[in-house]
Parts: sequence; C-alpha cells; structure tokens
Amino acid sequence: MTTWITSIIAGFIGALLARVWYRHWRRRRIAARRRVESPNSHYSSSGVRNQEDRERWGSINLRILHPLNRDEVERLLDVVDEDGIKVLSSKDRLFLDNMTIPRLG
Repeated sequence: MTTWITSIIAGFIGALLARVWYRHWRRRRIAARRRVESPNSHYSSSGVRNQEDRERWGSINLRILHPLNRDEVERLLDVVDEDGIKVLSSKDRLFLDNMTIPRLG
C-alpha cells in the first residue's frame, strides 16, 4: 500500500515538474519567435502615408507648372482639404505624385 501511495505522489510531483518545464520552454520559444518592428521600419500605417503624401503634394511649386496642370493640382488639393485623401482615385494620386517628381533637364 505504501509503495502505491509513494508512486502516486512521485507521479504527481513528476507531472508538476513536467508542467513547469513545459511552460518555461514554451515561454522561451514564443519569445524567440517574437518579431518586433524597429521604430524606423519600412512599414507604416495608411494614415501616416496619407499625411506624408499630403505634405509632399502641398510642397508642389505651382509657379513652374503648366496652367492646365496647375489648375488640376489646385482642384485636387482643394478636394483633399475638403473631403480628405481617401476620396482621391488612384489616377488622381498618381497625377499628384507625378507633379512632385523632380524633372531631369
């Protein structure tokens, strides 16, 4: 009878130690797989990208543009100021991006 009780106690202690070891092993495994992005990562949220786009488009030198392009840039910037960047189509965004690219002479 005492060997039976001893084996139950030993099994209980063994199971407890195995559980403690497994939790420790799992915690270390999760920590090793964790990937933390650095602050200057190339990933950014859409809100940050939209803000950067708006700042870049606002720096377009309107004086050097052709009058037709100048009118279109002013119209699109007015739309962005009134309704936000999300209302621009991909063609409008591309047009504004093309106006910010420096032209090689």
